[in-house]
Amino acid sequence: MRTAPAEIPGSEAGRGLVNARGFFLMKLRRFAAVLMALAMLGAAGCSQSETGSQAGGDASAASTDNGGTGNTGTSVELELLMTKPETAGVMEEIAAKFCEENEGVTINVTSTSDGRTVIQTRLSANEMPDLMNTFPLEEFYKSMFADGRFVDITDQEFLNNVKQDTLELSDYEGSYYAVPMSVSTYGIYVNNTVLKENGIETTPTTWDEIIAACETLKANGVTGFILPNQDVGNVAQRFERTVGIINNDSNSEFQKIASGEMTAADSPTLNAWCDYNDQLLQYANSDHMGMDYDVACADFSNGKGAFMLSGTWMLSTIQQNNPDADVSLIAFPNPTGGETKVPINVDTAFSVGETCKDMDVGIQFLSYITQPEIAQMYCDVDGNVSLIEGVTYDIPQHQGMLEAVDSGNVFVTAVNFWPDGLREEIRPYCQVYLQDQNRDAFFADAQTAIETIYNG
Repeated sequence: MRTAPAEIPGSEAGRGLVNARGFFLMKLRRFAAVLMALAMLGAAGCSQSETGSQAGGDASAASTDNGGTGNTGTSVELELLMTKPETAGVMEEIAAKFCEENEGVTINVTSTSDGRTVIQTRLSANEMPDLMNTFPLEEFYKSMFADGRFVDITDQEFLNNVKQDTLELSDYEGSYYAVPMSVSTYGIYVNNTVLKENGIETTPTTWDEIIAACETLKANGVTGFILPNQDVGNVAQRFERTVGIINNDSNSEFQKIASGEMTAADSPTLNAWCDYNDQLLQYANSDHMGMDYDVACADFSNGKGAFMLSGTWMLSTIQQNNPDADVSLIAFPNPTGGETKVPINVDTAFSVGETCKDMDVGIQFLSYITQPEIAQMYCDVDGNVSLIEGVTYDIPQHQGMLEAVDSGNVFVTAVNFWPDGLREEIRPYCQVYLQDQNRDAFFADAQTAIETIYNG
């Protein structure tokens, strides 16, 4: 087995398998129905080092109906951990506004791009944050719901502010431990300026058209795809999202590998993943193995490349780097020529930790962020489709993705069906493959990773 890159956070094996196909279809139907409704309504609803900032307030308290705690005469200091660093800034603004309206409350916002590692470390040290964003569809977070790490908010009235069909997707065994705020889609960001400057007037939409555009760009000395392959977390996400596009039910295929019915080397899905990466690497930035996500976003935003794989959440970072960037997000076309569907996920949800220093304030903060005007603040920066009633979603850069949603070509992303820890177990070997393209070695490592997680 090859030596993996230095950063390999511990994986969570042995959580048990998901009843994939039935659960997948049920969740997919619910997601498709909700998101198609959002898309048709239009205006009806709208990943690096750990950092922190503090928001505090001394203004007159707001009423509890508006998310205020009332003037209790006491002081409390809470931590809000954001594992979505691209929205940490707007959450600082929201936290500051909340503190201004609630005398004596201080909220420290910290952020990290490697949330899983940070959370695992803090779990082992029994130092969980008071508040944090969570991903309620993922097995990692479901395991914490089961362990009682977060407060049950099932009876809270503010859940009525969430579109009810989507709310059902965030439950855990009939209870709610997180309030969902938005759903994301994933695809390819296109820098339209770069294309036009190189004589490409029509945005490519099929795999062959994208490769043809990359050939034109390469002939002109222009980078086609910006790939931040130094960032193992980004590599892991790209692997998971695009494997899902290649095979919407990759979990079943990986189960066959784990049981010995198929080898990783014979996996059509893993071979297709290698094939498309072999192609894209011909048009990637020469320093892709040394480029992290932040630098990649900045380079893409400022026209140093034409394409970058990411999701709706990246728009806020693009606009921070270049407010005038002319970009759009398109579906990642299935490189095998099969049907193309768009991966979707509950992207932002918030939970109160079981050890929150003031449960009442923690719950009131969740109530506060579900108010339409506050949720609108978050949506305008987040770029994802808001799930809060009364929030408008009008982002022209994402209209193509909404059209895909409107057509029903969506699936719930694979991480919600793979057993907990697979993405983290396999990601270092994906990263090594992007460096050396040693397919035999990758298949051997992927075989071990899949067997470890599925049979652990």
